[in-house]
Amino acid sequence: MSELFAMASTAKSRSQKTALKQLKTKTVIAGAAAELFSTRGYLATSIDDIAEAARISKGKVYYYFKSKAEILHFVCSKYVQLDLENLEESLKQKQDTLEKIRYIINHHISHYTTHTFAAKTLIKEAYSLPQKYLKQVKAMERQYFEITANVISQFPGVNERKEIVTTLTFTLYGMMNWVYSWYDPKGRVKPNELSDLIFRIFTSGIRYGMLK
Repeated sequence: MSELFAMASTAKSRSQKTALKQLKTKTVIAGAAAELFSTRGYLATSIDDIAEAARISKGKVYYYFKSKAEILHFVCSKYVQLDLENLEESLKQKQDTLEKIRYIINHHISHYTTHTFAAKTLIKEAYSLPQKYLKQVKAMERQYFEITANVISQFPGVNERKEIVTTLTFTLYGMMNWVYSWYDPKGRVKPNELSDLIFRIFTSGIRYGMLK
């Protein structure tokens, strides 16, 4: 019996190693594709271009992805998953609404600055996805939006009207997402400084707006 358990454990270990190796290769392909999609454009990028950038054969790209659309879907969905990862659990550990808003902003900007090409691909190229893939990505984005909107609705003085909360949430996303067009993470303004500026401008703006 112990030999059977040992054999099962060894098989499981091998399976896990294979899965990790495959995920690593898919991530390399997706990373190369994201850089091309975000700089050259999705339509102007071919599988040949992706294979060359990833330094693997075209056949290997097709082994892991059936099409260029599948690669785009992988890039976009994995990026939104990164935004959602442990977000609700982390927010539950914070009592103060301001602290929660600060966390969301830091979380968002941190992901952007460490996965810039994927973030730009999501923002600029997601609508190139076939409808079945686009719906999946949009459903994940709605989940992220609802988590953020729920936090903003708890801000002191915020009108509980749904349209006000929705407007404020889109405003915050506009501030965080638009940095893709100008912000250089390697520049003089560091990501934590950018996060703090967005936090102070956004929360101060709400306070001012609610007083009028």
